[in-house]
Amino acid sequence: MTLYLGIDVGATWTRAILIDENLQVFKRLKIRTGVNPLADVAVAVEKWSFDSIGVGSIGPMDLRSGRVVNSPNSPSRQFPLVEPLKKFGKPVVVANDCVAAVWGEYVFKHRVENLVYVTLSTGVGIGAIVNGTLLLGKDGNAHELGHAVIDFRSSRQCGCGGFGHFEAYVGGANIPKWFQELTGEALNDAAEVFKRYRDGDFKARQFIDLWLDALAAGIATVIAAYDPELLIIGGSIGLNNWDIISRDLPIRLKKYLGVRPPAITQASFGDDEVAIGAAALAYRVPESLKKFGYPR
Repeated sequence: MTLYLGIDVGATWTRAILIDENLQVFKRLKIRTGVNPLADVAVAVEKWSFDSIGVGSIGPMDLRSGRVVNSPNSPSRQFPLVEPLKKFGKPVVVANDCVAAVWGEYVFKHRVENLVYVTLSTGVGIGAIVNGTLLLGKDGNAHELGHAVIDFRSSRQCGCGGFGHFEAYVGGANIPKWFQELTGEALNDAAEVFKRYRDGDFKARQFIDLWLDALAAGIATVIAAYDPELLIIGGSIGLNNWDIISRDLPIRLKKYLGVRPPAITQASFGDDEVAIGAAALAYRVPESLKKFGYPR
């Protein structure tokens, strides 16, 4: 039996999963993301048995050096992805977390040639397959449309330092800040905003109405860039508020789209989405990643 270790490095949590090619799960791990998350995972899974390793990580990254180089939402803006795992002597493949997620959906679930995955979580990330090719770009960051500008006149600053970005409006880390700017009320987190929306709070309903428009504007940009047949939405905000998003997003997209809209669905693997995607990278290495020298 061949076993694949999939590692998901998120801004808040780092997860690992041990699966076979039939998606049978043998082990799971969840730890807080630290300043050197792969080193922490390497210690935690030291006694696990596996044949190859895939990593899906927050970015941006430099695939050639195997490092995250400027992550705005993590405890450490820079950290190694490959080096801490070399001690296992197993093949290692790395990519952005949303790139891993879209590859997992493609390999294990949706065999369509034009596929986009969007995560709505602490930040906003995208992974895209166009005409069957996993898109990577010169450094591995061809998916960074969370930092697409949706309002060039905006004074809202993203965690990366830029202004008017998609993520600055709809990312979970920014929702409470935007809510306070508009209403004068301080809330602890994005989940509280959505709870108040469901409870009928007037200010929360006004805010979520604006948030949905910002979401539609950003998603329309993603669709214009990649022209997918299927758009998949995941991440904690996307999954926990799928009832709102699935009801309102297709309607609001009509205001912004100039191309035929794709089908829209939610992510297939819940909290395991990126970890399973990372394992999929190890199970079936994309040709575009091989050009960067993976597996290593």
